[in-house]
Amino acid sequence: MDMDISQYKDLFITEAQEHLEALNQSMVDLEKEPGNPDVLTEIFRSAHTLKGMSATMGFDQLTELAHEMENVLDGLRSEDIEATTDIVDLLFSCFDMLGALVAAIAEESPKALDTRPQIEALRRVYEGEKGHILSPERPPAEVKKPELPAAEVAASEETEEVVEEEPVEEPEAKEEEEEGEKTLHLKITLDKDCVLKSVRVFMIFKKLSQMGKVVTSRPSVEDLEDEKFERSFEVFFSTEEQLEKVRKALLTIAEVHEVEALQVDEAEEIAVEVAQVEVEGAPPERDEATPLPSPEPGGAAAPPIRTQSVRVNISRLDNLMNLIGELVINRTRLQEVASSYDIPELREALANTARLTADLQDEVMKTRMVPVEHIFNRFPRMVRDLAKSRRKEVDFTIEGKDIELDRTILDEISDPLMHLLRNAVDHGIDSPETREKLGKPRRGSIKLQARRDRNYVSIEVSDDGQGVDANKIFSIAVERGLISPEERVSVSEEDALRFLATAGFSSAEEIDGVSGRGVGLDVVKNKVESLGGMLLMTSRMGEGTTFAMKLPLTLAIIQALLVKVREEIYAIPLGVVAETAVVSSHEIKYVSNQEVIFLRDETLPLLRLAKVLEVAADNGQGSFPVVVVEVAVKSVAIAVDELLGQQEIVITSLDRFLKGIRGFGGATILGTGEVALILDIPTLIS
Repeated sequence: MDMDISQYKDLFITEAQEHLEALNQSMVDLEKEPGNPDVLTEIFRSAHTLKGMSATMGFDQLTELAHEMENVLDGLRSEDIEATTDIVDLLFSCFDMLGALVAAIAEESPKALDTRPQIEALRRVYEGEKGHILSPERPPAEVKKPELPAAEVAASEETEEVVEEEPVEEPEAKEEEEEGEKTLHLKITLDKDCVLKSVRVFMIFKKLSQMGKVVTSRPSVEDLEDEKFERSFEVFFSTEEQLEKVRKALLTIAEVHEVEALQVDEAEEIAVEVAQVEVEGAPPERDEATPLPSPEPGGAAAPPIRTQSVRVNISRLDNLMNLIGELVINRTRLQEVASSYDIPELREALANTARLTADLQDEVMKTRMVPVEHIFNRFPRMVRDLAKSRRKEVDFTIEGKDIELDRTILDEISDPLMHLLRNAVDHGIDSPETREKLGKPRRGSIKLQARRDRNYVSIEVSDDGQGVDANKIFSIAVERGLISPEERVSVSEEDALRFLATAGFSSAEEIDGVSGRGVGLDVVKNKVESLGGMLLMTSRMGEGTTFAMKLPLTLAIIQALLVKVREEIYAIPLGVVAETAVVSSHEIKYVSNQEVIFLRDETLPLLRLAKVLEVAADNGQGSFPVVVVEVAVKSVAIAVDELLGQQEIVITSLDRFLKGIRGFGGATILGTGEVALILDIPTLIS
């Protein structure tokens, strides 16, 4: 079986990163519950799987480090080693090194990483406890050995007795050794949680080729390479070696659960017995060449489980989404053309095309949606380490892991979330001593939550700390010349975020590796707005602060309201549109020199889009339509010349030279072939 194992490198890296994330999360849980056997078992299983994967791929450094970690984790499981803070910190350090090794493999980095400090520290922990394990109080029989099936252990014990009492068995063994080459029928079963099954098959065939010749397999070699099998497969193997030697050699391969070895003549006898039983049960006749199914021990053979998912490179999904976008544009164009002709057959065909295009678009969108859990799981370890370095006690909780976002957006919000969480630990949560003086629990609380909010997903970071002191923020803003003392009187507490998110603004009294350099919220706000979202903040002194990122579900195709201002068409994302109305010029009033309108007993600021965009305006007489938009708690009525209706649009990013222009979030191509700019409402009304 000729396979190039390097082709599995990308899959190995993906699987390894998932195991490392799970390990970090489990270690955070272990620190909270040091004696939890379920958490310890999960950590041990992940480390063991990672070791087996690394050994299969030939990554010796990873294998050695994971193996030494296994020894310590096994001691923790058996309670021979206590899960102290030092040992937990050591394991965290080992996980960091494992992550660095995986990253080096992914980047094909030539520099060698030194794992000796971690390995030596692990050995000191393990060997320090090993003397206790082998002490007189604990007999050597308790030292763990490779587990064998009960029947095999019994056979082994029986053989030992026979050898002692009846040494005459040896000549028969010698005769058996001299029988020469024979064909074996092997049934090999992998672990139920085995990853990289095709790689395990490769290693098995490689091991067999060193002891003899593989005749055939069931399923075929091609199906085994494609992982078209459940846990077990069969191999017919020609060799001069003994059955038990072959079996033990295969069991040394990682994630091989069991190997059943029979000579062909014995297998044929079993097959005949099975066939006779089936004939008595009157099943359909089967051709002799058709292989018989191998019954599972203790019951009937389970039906094969088909693979339910496949891994797809994100670039392929991006290309597919681009094609769907082009299809949507052309569909709209056809509808524009068809509206000029009264052809029933054409209308019917277009209706079906529109329905199929919408279904296809919906399915492609779903394939791009990924649970936020994929990035949320990175943060418990970060919060834990940061809180420890700041000598703070924090309980970190996550909610809404199953909420889904477009993969493109998800990849972009990792850094903003990191900034918000670091801000919560550093600025939000007080020291345990300060919290006690304020009558609060010593341990602070930080929550990361995702939830659906109409056409948006809201990702919130909240803490129960001291809250934001708006007066302090405004005083710093005045000192730095961001506002004048006169303007200070007119600003409200809601405007505090505007200054906090100003580049270079910081309220930290000391500069260190976490705070005081004036970077953070400005980065978050700019990134969120570039994604078509908005950053909101609510805070109460003494109770805590919540930052919310409202993000669109996708960046590709959205519903929009098309409006016209003079001869130009603009698109307003439907997610921020509350309603539309028609207003007469005599209904306009003035408050502090600002035009406002009254709509259902609510006073709304009036924003004339023509004035904002600096295009020729009319005299403002008569009636005109307005679009009422909502951003956070702020509602604004935007005056336009004409409402063209709702339409699905494909978002195209602006050129890098135009990205700095406030008020525009992209462009789209209409069915007529015209280009319409998409309005960025949060920046337009701020």
